[in-house]
Amino acid sequence: MRVIAYDRFKPGVTMDTIHPLLQQEVANVWRLWKAGVVRENYARADESGVVIVFEVESVDEARAYVADFPMTKAGYLEWFYIALMAPVMLESQFSEAAVEQASRPPDRPAAIAAG
Repeated sequence: MRVIAYDRFKPGVTMDTIHPLLQQEVANVWRLWKAGVVRENYARADESGVVIVFEVESVDEARAYVADFPMTKAGYLEWFYIALMAPVMLESQFSEAAVEQASRPPDRPAAIAAG
């Protein structure tokens, strides 16, 4: 199962607050990446924080890994979790004609085409 975990700084926590633990935090995520537990890791574009995609058996297992992170142990982060499952095969939901139409290259939305 894949689980998306994303964090938010708790009130009053800043980049300066977390800086002393940053190297330990990154090393921990890297160790989990090498073990195949972390599949993807991103910095958030909308605010300070990260998004981690775990390959685990359950949300509880992802929570257990996150609970061991240095910044979590220090009480600096609030975590949120989204469990994912494989989608229904999209082609099975359409007629043969609809599948054929969907296989053609998409039109670009006007806003993107205008550049």
